[in-house]
Amino acid sequence: MQNQIFKDMRKLVLICAGLILMTTTTQAQISKFEDFTFPHTAVKERKAVPYRYIREANVKWSKRVHRVIDVREKQNKIMHWPRNPFYLLVWNAAMNGEVTAYANDSLTSIKTPEDITKEISLETSVQVPNPDNPDDPYDLITTTVTETLDPSKIQKYRIMEDWIFDYNYSDFKSRIIAIAPLIKPLTESGIELGEVPLYWLKMDDLRDKLSQEEIFNPKNDAARMSFDHWFQMRQFSSYIVKESNMYDLDIAMMEEFRDDGVEALLESDRIKNELFILEHDLWEY
Repeated sequence: MQNQIFKDMRKLVLICAGLILMTTTTQAQISKFEDFTFPHTAVKERKAVPYRYIREANVKWSKRVHRVIDVREKQNKIMHWPRNPFYLLVWNAAMNGEVTAYANDSLTSIKTPEDITKEISLETSVQVPNPDNPDDPYDLITTTVTETLDPSKIQKYRIMEDWIFDYNYSDFKSRIIAIAPLIKPLTESGIELGEVPLYWLKMDDLRDKLSQEEIFNPKNDAARMSFDHWFQMRQFSSYIVKESNMYDLDIAMMEEFRDDGVEALLESDRIKNELFILEHDLWEY
């Protein structure tokens, strides 16, 4: 009788231990965004789908284009979803050394985290009361205050992409090459110098990370996409700021558009429409 009770207790202990282990494993897999109802692991388990190989002989036409994504636009607001903002992903990837950052769109000159910190830091000299003589309000000393850019202030991203017509597959597709957050550097007097890329990140280096990061779905919480899928499906709104040209200049920097922002926007729309017409005219209906 005692042996039977001992065996039953032993089975009960083993069952409880197994349940605790299963519960712990399930909790470890739950996404940081869904800590209730059901495990939310679909995006976390995804892998970036590799691009297909393209032979040079099959590329009959290609064009390099630069676009700007403004997160203030309604369609792009989900990029800065507070639970998983895109600016934090690209910031941590560069500053933690997870992905190599580059100084320009040639993607050859490496930019270290120290270089990035130096570029976004502004040192100013201010007068403060002398701590050794706090009773005299006129006794001031000069000290240096360092202000650093808050990454949450990033509102625009610049992407470099290639539009390619593949003769072998008879399709006309884009492939994002790199992405760069845009900032507005300030002088010591507080004057903005205009938008410039802070650093460039290769999309191929980022895809594995972005494929496991969720982006908000306003229609269905159970069907969220990854950032990689979102970019590949072209779910963002953007405008063209440059196409490959002999001067290697942005549209706004060309002589005929330099002093006319409206004409620069019209030129951007013209390039966009040319890409549409080219794709449309590839086949006859």
